[in-house]
This record gives sequence, structure tokens and C-alpha cells, in this order.
Amino acid sequence: MAFNKKLHLENNIKALQVAFELDLEKRLATNAEKEILKQYSGFGGLKFILNPANDYRDIQSWTKSNQMYFEAT
Repeated sequence: MAFNKKLHLENNIKALQVAFELDLEKRLATNAEKEILKQYSGFGGLKFILNPANDYRDIQSWTKSNQMYFEAT
């Protein structure tokens, strides 16, 4: 299967949200949460996501194929 940046990013974000929630609530992960955490795979293929995105000018400096990941949600 080809590398899917959007899916990779979504899985990482979900995993980070679960990790922060577990830390905040000071509890262990449920089996369902463990499955989400297993999907975390780092940002190696998504290094651009770690760049500042304070306004549109920041986004313009990235490649066109990466700009869509910073659209307002």
C-alpha cells in the first residue's frame, strides 16, 4: 500500500489525543485506546507538519502537495 499522508496524519493526531487524555486523567489505556495508540508512527514522512503555520504566508512556503494539510477545519 502506498504511503497515505492524510491517513498517517489523522492516526498520529488521534493517538496523541488519547495519550494526552490518559495523562490528564492519570489512568491506563483501555483496549480500544491501545489500538489507537498502536497507530502512532511518528512524523518522519510528515516533517512539514512541525513547521509553524501562524498564517497563510507560512503555508505558502511549503510544497503544493503539503499545503492541503493545513486547511482550516
